[in-house]
Amino acid sequence: MRYIFLILLASITLMSCVKDPGLGGSGIISGKVNKEVRVVLTNPNTAIYTVPAADQDVYIVYGGHISPDDKVVTNYNGEFEFRNLRRGKYTIYTYSKDTTGVNPPVIDPSRMVILKEVELIDNQDQIELSDLTIYDTQ
Repeated sequence: MRYIFLILLASITLMSCVKDPGLGGSGIISGKVNKEVRVVLTNPNTAIYTVPAADQDVYIVYGGHISPDDKVVTNYNGEFEFRNLRRGKYTIYTYSKDTTGVNPPVIDPSRMVILKEVELIDNQDQIELSDLTIYDTQ
């Protein structure tokens, strides 16, 4: 009877160990950041060119956390990658100059957030995000 109780207790304990999003899996979230250069920051019709955003900070938030859990920097081609992730929901974001034109700015005019939310269904998922676009002036 004692043996059955221990097996039952161990089974319940193992089943209740649900792992939160974060490191520990083999999932990958990757993407690219582009920089659109405009003559007038608030006017999309004045875009001159778009280039890869090299050396841009990109952040990840695991699940329902409030603060960023990790940060990577884009390579010369604007590409980034977060590796070794478990299944779960993630928020990926970076900062751009503010294109809203609100005066006075609601937030820091040099830090408008550009974000994507994504979910890894399996610990081995590999998701490539659609491009994140940041904005700048000449």
